[in-house]
Amino acid sequence: MLLLKKFQDLNNFIYNENYYKLILGIDEIGYIHRHIAKYLISNVNGIYLAEQKIYIENKSKTELKKIILGITETLSKKKNFFMPANELFSCRKSINSKEFFKLDRKLVEFLGIRGYGVHLIAFLKQKNSYKLWVPKRNKNKSVAPSKFDNSVAGGVKAGETAFRALEREAYEEAGIKKDQLNNAKLVGTINYNWKNSPYTLRRDTLYLYDLEVDINFKPYCLDGEIAQFELMDWKKVLKLIQNTNQIKNNCNLVFFNFMVRHGLIDNKLEKNYEKILRYS
Repeated sequence: MLLLKKFQDLNNFIYNENYYKLILGIDEIGYIHRHIAKYLISNVNGIYLAEQKIYIENKSKTELKKIILGITETLSKKKNFFMPANELFSCRKSINSKEFFKLDRKLVEFLGIRGYGVHLIAFLKQKNSYKLWVPKRNKNKSVAPSKFDNSVAGGVKAGETAFRALEREAYEEAGIKKDQLNNAKLVGTINYNWKNSPYTLRRDTLYLYDLEVDINFKPYCLDGEIAQFELMDWKKVLKLIQNTNQIKNNCNLVFFNFMVRHGLIDNKLEKNYEKILRYS
């Protein structure tokens, strides 16, 4: 698959008659498929349809919590359709905004609410060339088993800042301690709107970090999610993202972003360079 097609697939959402905007008070917080909306309106108190929009009644935090719990429980009753992740994320306008409410991580994509993640690339620079620490995901992972990932990657949980999430994920996935992250640099974000199943929508913002390491640095996984790490030359990583499906889909974007920022790739090495940059 062309690298350009991978970027396009992660931005394949088109707002049309199949979706309603999801509104809380005066704030537009997500998008919900008509099929899901119809089912929820029939079974959950506190949500209603008006003017082609789905409204969640903006009540007290306690009442709002009950509504979100009702949505979760209602979807959970649909067999082989929705299974909670039992991990809470925040619904908020931006990562630094106040939290509207907490919701199960899996529910985020059923309501088209923006989710936040952190991705870090640990790299070694030698003689004007770059090597990247690339992990291979455990074969038992439910998502993208045995595929290559970024050095550290994970979601920002409810109550966390991006950097706090980075500290947690870096230690769990790569054995990187807090003091080792002192040189980690926030280098930007990547956003995409990915319709990853008929009724769900991933609206993700990934906070990107670079961490330059020395020859003595060796990551190791503590939570069992990573099978092994490999120190790869950046050209090998480029070939993998251009010519294979061996890398987790959103990590392709992160790797490409890294190569662009460090001046490693241009329109000679990637024929769709300009078009891809329109998505990144």
